[in-house]
Amino acid sequence: MSRGKLRALKRRINSTISTMHITKAMEMVARAKVQRAERIWARYRNFLKDYRETFKKLIQSYDFDEIENIFIESPERKVSKTAILVVSSDMGLCGAYNSELLKLAEREAENLGGRFAGYLALGVKANSYFRYRKIKIIKGWEKLYDMPRYDNAEYIFDEIRDLIDNGKIDSLKVAYVVKTSTLVQLPRIIDLIPLKVDERIRKEEYEYEPKLEELLNSFIPRLIIVELLNLMMEAKVSEFYSRQNAMRN
Repeated sequence: MSRGKLRALKRRINSTISTMHITKAMEMVARAKVQRAERIWARYRNFLKDYRETFKKLIQSYDFDEIENIFIESPERKVSKTAILVVSSDMGLCGAYNSELLKLAEREAENLGGRFAGYLALGVKANSYFRYRKIKIIKGWEKLYDMPRYDNAEYIFDEIRDLIDNGKIDSLKVAYVVKTSTLVQLPRIIDLIPLKVDERIRKEEYEYEPKLEELLNSFIPRLIIVELLNLMMEAKVSEFYSRQNAMRN
Protein backbone atom coordinates (compact mmCIF):
# COMPACT_ATOMS: atom_id res chain seq x y z
CA MET A 1 0.00 0.00 0.00
CA SER A 2 1.41 3.41 -0.98
CA ARG A 3 2.09 6.08 1.66
CA GLY A 4 -0.72 8.26 0.30
CA LYS A 5 -3.30 5.49 0.65
CA LEU A 6 -1.96 4.62 4.10
CA ARG A 7 -2.32 8.24 5.27
CA ALA A 8 -5.88 8.39 3.89
CA LEU A 9 -6.75 5.15 5.69
CA LYS A 10 -5.34 6.50 8.97
CA ARG A 11 -7.37 9.70 8.55
CA ARG A 12 -10.55 7.68 8.05
CA ILE A 13 -9.78 5.55 11.12
CA ASN A 14 -9.09 8.64 13.24
CA SER A 15 -12.25 10.30 11.94
CA THR A 16 -14.31 7.21 12.82
CA ILE A 17 -12.81 7.06 16.32
CA SER A 18 -13.48 10.78 16.81
CA THR A 19 -17.11 10.34 15.71
CA MET A 20 -17.51 7.41 18.12
CA HIS A 21 -16.23 9.58 20.98
CA ILE A 22 -18.68 12.36 20.08
CA THR A 23 -21.71 10.07 19.80
CA LYS A 24 -20.73 8.33 23.06
CA ALA A 25 -20.59 11.71 24.81
CA MET A 26 -23.95 12.71 23.33
CA GLU A 27 -25.45 9.40 24.47
CA MET A 28 -24.22 10.06 28.02
CA VAL A 29 -25.70 13.57 27.98
CA ALA A 30 -29.03 12.23 26.69
CA ARG A 31 -29.01 9.52 29.39
CA ALA A 32 -28.48 12.09 32.14
CA LYS A 33 -31.24 14.29 30.74
CA VAL A 34 -33.73 11.45 30.41
CA GLN A 35 -33.15 10.30 33.99
CA ARG A 36 -33.83 13.81 35.28
CA ALA A 37 -36.86 14.21 32.98
CA GLU A 38 -38.31 10.87 34.10
CA ARG A 39 -38.10 11.93 37.77
CA ILE A 40 -39.82 15.26 37.08
CA TRP A 41 -42.53 13.62 34.96
CA ALA A 42 -43.18 10.90 37.59
CA ARG A 43 -43.78 13.52 40.30
CA TYR A 44 -45.97 15.53 37.97
CA ARG A 45 -48.24 12.58 37.17
CA ASN A 46 -49.31 12.45 40.83
CA PHE A 47 -50.31 16.11 40.61
CA LEU A 48 -52.22 15.42 37.37
CA LYS A 49 -54.05 12.49 38.99
CA ASP A 50 -55.45 14.83 41.68
CA TYR A 51 -56.68 17.25 39.02
CA ARG A 52 -58.44 14.48 37.12
CA GLU A 53 -60.12 13.21 40.29
CA THR A 54 -61.38 16.71 41.09
CA PHE A 55 -62.78 17.04 37.57
CA LYS A 56 -64.66 13.73 37.93
CA LYS A 57 -66.29 14.95 41.12
CA LEU A 58 -67.26 18.29 39.61
CA ILE A 59 -68.68 16.72 36.47
CA GLN A 60 -71.02 14.49 38.49
CA SER A 61 -73.22 17.55 39.00
CA TYR A 62 -72.84 18.83 35.44
CA ASP A 63 -76.10 19.41 33.54
CA PHE A 64 -75.68 19.68 29.78
CA ASP A 65 -79.04 21.40 29.46
CA GLU A 66 -78.32 24.15 31.97
CA ILE A 67 -74.56 24.73 31.80
CA GLU A 68 -72.51 25.33 28.66
CA ASN A 69 -68.73 25.48 28.63
CA ILE A 70 -66.72 25.84 25.42
CA PHE A 71 -64.08 23.43 26.72
CA ILE A 72 -66.50 20.56 27.47
CA GLU A 73 -67.91 18.33 24.74
CA SER A 74 -71.64 18.83 24.31
CA PRO A 75 -74.15 16.83 22.22
CA GLU A 76 -75.56 20.12 20.96
CA ARG A 77 -72.28 21.64 19.80
CA LYS A 78 -70.74 20.47 16.55
CA VAL A 79 -67.06 21.09 15.84
CA SER A 80 -66.08 22.30 12.38
CA LYS A 81 -62.65 23.93 12.77
CA THR A 82 -60.14 21.47 14.19
CA ALA A 83 -56.50 22.43 14.60
CA ILE A 84 -53.62 20.02 15.19
CA LEU A 85 -50.90 20.96 17.67
CA VAL A 86 -47.68 19.17 16.66
CA VAL A 87 -45.25 18.78 19.58
CA SER A 88 -41.87 18.31 17.90
CA SER A 89 -38.30 18.75 19.12
CA ASP A 90 -36.04 21.78 18.83
CA MET A 91 -32.98 19.62 18.10
CA GLY A 92 -32.26 16.79 15.70
CA LEU A 93 -30.16 13.63 16.09
CA CYS A 94 -33.08 11.72 17.57
CA GLY A 95 -33.73 9.12 14.89
CA ALA A 96 -37.19 9.05 13.28
CA TYR A 97 -38.76 10.96 16.19
CA ASN A 98 -39.85 14.00 14.17
CA SER A 99 -40.34 12.43 10.75
CA GLU A 100 -42.82 9.81 12.00
CA LEU A 101 -44.63 12.42 14.10
CA LEU A 102 -45.07 14.78 11.14
CA LYS A 103 -46.27 11.96 8.88
CA LEU A 104 -48.96 11.07 11.42
CA ALA A 105 -50.05 14.71 11.76
CA GLU A 106 -50.39 15.07 7.99
CA ARG A 107 -52.44 11.87 7.73
CA GLU A 108 -54.76 13.16 10.45
CA ALA A 109 -55.14 16.48 8.61
CA GLU A 110 -56.15 14.58 5.47
CA ASN A 111 -58.69 12.54 7.43
CA LEU A 112 -60.26 15.70 8.83
CA GLY A 113 -60.85 17.05 5.33
CA GLY A 114 -62.87 20.27 5.36
CA ARG A 115 -62.89 20.36 9.17
CA PHE A 116 -59.11 20.86 9.30
CA ALA A 117 -58.34 24.45 10.35
CA GLY A 118 -54.54 24.30 10.32
CA TYR A 119 -51.43 23.40 12.30
CA LEU A 120 -50.05 24.76 15.53
CA ALA A 121 -46.33 23.96 15.55
CA LEU A 122 -44.34 23.55 18.76
CA GLY A 123 -40.61 23.05 18.30
CA VAL A 124 -38.07 24.04 15.65
CA LYS A 125 -38.47 20.83 13.64
CA ALA A 126 -42.23 21.17 13.04
CA ASN A 127 -41.94 24.88 12.24
CA SER A 128 -39.08 24.28 9.79
CA TYR A 129 -40.90 21.38 8.14
CA PHE A 130 -44.08 23.33 7.48
CA ARG A 131 -42.26 26.51 6.41
CA TYR A 132 -40.09 24.62 3.93
CA ARG A 133 -43.20 23.10 2.34
CA LYS A 134 -45.04 26.44 2.46
CA ILE A 135 -47.75 24.94 4.66
CA LYS A 136 -49.56 27.62 6.64
CA ILE A 137 -49.08 27.55 10.40
CA ILE A 138 -51.75 29.18 12.58
CA LYS A 139 -49.31 29.56 15.48
CA GLY A 140 -45.71 28.53 16.00
CA TRP A 141 -43.41 28.33 19.01
CA GLU A 142 -39.70 27.54 18.99
CA LYS A 143 -37.10 26.97 21.73
CA LEU A 144 -39.53 27.63 24.58
CA TYR A 145 -37.92 25.18 27.00
CA ASP A 146 -35.48 22.36 27.58
CA MET A 147 -37.85 20.66 30.03
CA PRO A 148 -41.42 22.06 29.92
CA ARG A 149 -42.87 23.92 32.90
CA TYR A 150 -46.38 25.01 33.88
CA ASP A 151 -45.83 28.55 32.61
CA ASN A 152 -44.84 27.20 29.17
CA ALA A 153 -48.08 25.21 28.89
CA GLU A 154 -50.09 28.15 30.23
CA TYR A 155 -48.56 30.48 27.62
CA ILE A 156 -49.45 28.09 24.79
CA PHE A 157 -52.96 27.55 26.16
CA ASP A 158 -53.60 31.30 26.38
CA GLU A 159 -52.82 31.66 22.67
CA ILE A 160 -55.01 28.66 21.84
CA ARG A 161 -57.83 30.17 23.88
CA ASP A 162 -57.52 33.41 21.89
CA LEU A 163 -57.94 31.39 18.67
CA ILE A 164 -61.09 29.77 20.08
CA ASP A 165 -62.51 33.06 21.35
CA ASN A 166 -61.90 34.64 17.93
CA GLY A 167 -63.64 31.78 16.12
CA LYS A 168 -60.56 30.59 14.23
CA ILE A 169 -60.73 27.09 15.74
CA ASP A 170 -63.28 25.24 17.88
CA SER A 171 -61.42 22.04 18.72
CA LEU A 172 -57.84 20.87 19.15
CA LYS A 173 -55.98 17.62 18.58
CA VAL A 174 -52.42 17.09 19.81
CA ALA A 175 -49.84 15.05 17.91
CA TYR A 176 -46.91 14.04 20.09
CA VAL A 177 -44.57 11.10 20.73
CA VAL A 178 -45.27 8.70 23.59
CA LYS A 179 -42.85 6.45 25.40
CA THR A 180 -43.97 2.83 25.08
CA SER A 181 -40.61 1.59 26.40
CA THR A 182 -37.04 2.82 26.74
CA LEU A 183 -36.35 1.49 23.23
CA VAL A 184 -39.63 2.30 21.48
CA GLN A 185 -41.26 5.71 21.12
CA LEU A 186 -44.33 6.10 18.91
CA PRO A 187 -46.32 9.09 17.61
CA ARG A 188 -49.89 9.49 18.81
CA ILE A 189 -52.80 11.89 18.30
CA ILE A 190 -55.35 12.69 20.99
CA ASP A 191 -58.31 15.04 21.34
CA LEU A 192 -57.59 17.74 23.92
CA ILE A 193 -60.30 20.36 23.36
CA PRO A 194 -63.16 19.99 23.99
CA LEU A 195 -62.79 17.63 26.94
CA LYS A 196 -64.77 14.44 26.52
CA VAL A 197 -67.21 13.64 29.31
CA ASP A 198 -68.56 10.18 30.00
CA GLU A 199 -72.27 10.76 30.57
CA ARG A 200 -72.50 7.33 32.20
CA ILE A 201 -70.82 8.79 35.28
CA ARG A 202 -73.23 8.43 38.17
CA LYS A 203 -74.84 11.80 38.80
CA GLU A 204 -74.65 13.17 42.31
CA GLU A 205 -76.02 16.48 43.49
CA TYR A 206 -73.72 18.73 45.46
CA GLU A 207 -74.07 22.32 46.49
CA TYR A 208 -71.09 24.40 45.44
CA GLU A 209 -69.88 27.78 46.56
CA PRO A 210 -69.31 29.55 44.26
CA LYS A 211 -71.77 28.06 41.78
CA LEU A 212 -70.76 25.05 39.70
CA GLU A 213 -70.64 27.04 36.47
CA GLU A 214 -68.21 29.53 38.00
CA LEU A 215 -66.08 26.70 39.38
CA LEU A 216 -65.94 24.97 36.00
CA ASN A 217 -65.07 28.21 34.19
CA SER A 218 -62.13 28.62 36.54
CA PHE A 219 -61.07 24.98 36.93
CA ILE A 220 -61.32 23.59 33.39
CA PRO A 221 -58.76 25.92 31.76
CA ARG A 222 -56.30 24.87 34.48
CA LEU A 223 -57.12 21.21 33.85
CA ILE A 224 -56.40 21.64 30.14
CA ILE A 225 -53.11 23.35 30.97
CA VAL A 226 -51.98 20.49 33.23
CA GLU A 227 -53.11 17.91 30.63
CA LEU A 228 -51.16 19.80 27.96
CA LEU A 229 -48.10 19.98 30.19
CA ASN A 230 -48.29 16.22 30.74
CA LEU A 231 -48.22 15.64 26.97
CA MET A 232 -45.30 18.04 26.58
CA MET A 233 -43.39 16.25 29.35
CA GLU A 234 -43.98 12.81 27.86
CA ALA A 235 -42.91 14.11 24.45
CA LYS A 236 -39.70 15.48 25.95
CA VAL A 237 -38.95 12.22 27.78
CA SER A 238 -39.55 10.34 24.51
CA GLU A 239 -37.24 12.76 22.68
CA PHE A 240 -34.40 12.13 25.14
CA TYR A 241 -34.84 8.35 24.84
CA SER A 242 -34.91 8.62 21.03
CA ARG A 243 -31.69 10.65 21.05
CA GLN A 244 -30.00 8.27 23.47
CA ASN A 245 -30.94 5.30 21.28
CA ALA A 246 -29.87 7.08 18.08
CA MET A 247 -26.43 7.88 19.54
CA ARG A 248 -26.03 4.33 20.82
CA ASN A 249 -26.79 2.89 17.38
